[in-house]
Amino acid sequence: MTRVLLLGGTAEARALADRLVAAGVDVTTSLAGRVADPRLPVGAVRIGGFGGIDGLRTALSDYDVVVDATHPFATTMAANAAAACAAAGRPLLRL
Repeated sequence: MTRVLLLGGTAEARALADRLVAAGVDVTTSLAGRVADPRLPVGAVRIGGFGGIDGLRTALSDYDVVVDATHPFATTMAANAAAACAAAGRPLLRL
């Protein structure tokens, strides 16, 4: 089964998590943890940072693909995801 790391925090990420879980995909949504009471998506959820590019690259050993559905202003996370996925050889889809 394909394991997806969904970098979320947006309504689009929650909607995508709903659809992927309904289709039987193993999804973990990662939230930055900047909101006191976030609306949690379905599926597994992790809250908090990865510790930069190296931490994210290490975490990617548990996933087959990464979907970046973070807020458009989350430019640091988008750049870290691109660098970590390139280093780990994981595909990255940016919404």
